[in-house]
Amino acid sequence: METKYKKLFEKGYIGRLEIKNRGVMVPMGTDFSNPDSTASMRLIRYYEERAAGGLGLIINEYTGVDDVTSIPTNYQLRLAQDFNIASCEQLVEAVHRYGCCIFAQLHHAGSTSNPALAGRQSISCSAVPAAPGGAVPRAMTVTEIKEIEQKFVDAAVRAKKAGYDGVELHGAHSYLIGQFLSTYYNKRTDEYGGSFDNRMRFIDEIIDGIRATLGKNFPISVRINGDEMTPDVPETMNLEDGLQIGMHLEAKGIDVLNVSNGSALNGNANCDSYSYTPGWKKHVAKAFKERLSIPIIATNTIKSPAFAEELLEEGVCDFVGLGRSQMADPQFMKKAREGKEDEIRNCIGCMFCRERLLLHRNSVACAVNPRMGREYILGDLKENGQGRPVVVIGAGPGGMEASVVLAKRGFQVTLIEKNDKVGGTLNLASKPPHKELIHDFVVSMKRQMEVAGVKVMLNTEATVELVKSLKPVGVFIASGAKPIVPKMEGIGGANVCLDEEVINKEVKPKGKVAVIGTGLTGLETAEMLGEMGCELTMVEMLDNAGPGIFAVILKEIMNRINKFSPKLLTSHKLIKVTEDGIELENMKDNSKVTVAVDYVVLALGVVPDKQFVEKFENNLGCEVSVIGNAVKGGRIYNAMLDGYTKASVFNA
Repeated sequence: METKYKKLFEKGYIGRLEIKNRGVMVPMGTDFSNPDSTASMRLIRYYEERAAGGLGLIINEYTGVDDVTSIPTNYQLRLAQDFNIASCEQLVEAVHRYGCCIFAQLHHAGSTSNPALAGRQSISCSAVPAAPGGAVPRAMTVTEIKEIEQKFVDAAVRAKKAGYDGVELHGAHSYLIGQFLSTYYNKRTDEYGGSFDNRMRFIDEIIDGIRATLGKNFPISVRINGDEMTPDVPETMNLEDGLQIGMHLEAKGIDVLNVSNGSALNGNANCDSYSYTPGWKKHVAKAFKERLSIPIIATNTIKSPAFAEELLEEGVCDFVGLGRSQMADPQFMKKAREGKEDEIRNCIGCMFCRERLLLHRNSVACAVNPRMGREYILGDLKENGQGRPVVVIGAGPGGMEASVVLAKRGFQVTLIEKNDKVGGTLNLASKPPHKELIHDFVVSMKRQMEVAGVKVMLNTEATVELVKSLKPVGVFIASGAKPIVPKMEGIGGANVCLDEEVINKEVKPKGKVAVIGTGLTGLETAEMLGEMGCELTMVEMLDNAGPGIFAVILKEIMNRINKFSPKLLTSHKLIKVTEDGIELENMKDNSKVTVAVDYVVLALGVVPDKQFVEKFENNLGCEVSVIGNAVKGGRIYNAMLDGYTKASVFNA
């Protein structure tokens, strides 16, 4: 098939292994495995759907070589025992059906193992925690080092028995191999520490063991930190350190180098949020490409096939590492090849996937792709709509997703939206600084609705009479929610407005401005006000600003707000607005606090409009499904999941 992305769909080689294109899904933890560390059907279907999407190579998530001293989670995939082989063989076969190759990424957590799960102190090269304040590991004995090396070799043998096309040694992100490589972690004074060659000895002996057992033609990849990007932390790795390791590994005879960045001290250099520009770290990968002869795989915040092609043309890498783009849309490569790149559902960099794993200790999920991790449950959509009419009210994320799903199932879908464009609250969310990816997501959803055949009625208020006239067999209400406006003295004054009015530039406060509420929208509003030159006071009832916001996102946005020197009053509640200020109550001692401000901006969240919903529930003679914020105020993920699942099981 002809494609304009010539480089992306050019064949490549890793050792003697032919890869059908240059798209590589890089390892990302899911916690989809069974409790016994075998590959579950959930995990198998997850990878199968991405192989079906046209990838050349999948390097599956970190795969444990040890089930005693390395227990980072309860649901890590492992090849630590022979009984792991059978389920991994099923995983490999599912991927191979589509002409996609697959490597197992072999991993030992080292000091990042969870002592509570392992029931023992974690181990590492030295007694240095993965990050300050973390659990202190025990330094390994030489005997233990040899034992763990053999576990890597044994796991590689199991991988080959399961049918894997190769293995990758995880030497990045402050896991055990990376700890041996690092002068920050490795404080040993024996043959495994000190000099560069000594610090390389651990991985060298693992490579030697795999080669001695499996021969020189079984591909070995190594993932390393090209640059840990922590220049303020002594003894952490910079680019020159990474290049030295890369050149050593090439001389050692590995087949491909997977260049990542960051460490336990700087996770953002590995998995970055929406505020980072695609390609911001490409200089790292390009340096390796210029110095080494073996192929280079590298991630670079790739959101589109056009950018992937650009990186290959520029000589940044030999294979483009696709991470969260594969979570958001497993058809990324297929759509690119077929010239349907405008239908790709892009990652919005919201970090919800990472939040689930790291904060909530739950399996990974994607805010914009509710199928991810549910492929084995949801299966293929049942195409039984038979042209029957269905109405969706509201073109926010939940309404758009429901519309696409219903149309794909063969229903005749009419989407009613009171505003002049689709997107709902996403249009608001896309306007604060660094939120352009939200706009791109709305554009892609609009295109998906067009392709699916959804009829969209804009600038139209949904009424019972209008909906009845369309004679639907079902109605989906995705009308969103309304802002919370407390009933208190002074709220209706001219100096009071809503956060959305500021974001939409309908109101432009000046002078001293108080933002009431520090949820994400409140903080984004505060940032915009700071850039407008306002003097900020931020008020929050809870003890800390940014309740419910993932720490990575919160830190980034607060760093940007703090340059405006805001006054932050946590544990304070608004009780009155006056002409020249606000009166607050200190929640801890009930004292009253008065703050002089010129404007008050309410950012208190939203609440479902139950009356709007009830008039449809009580007056239509068909099934009514309520989704997203119309049920309960939530996030993009909640609305998308609600829209997909309810639309997928609807059966009039």
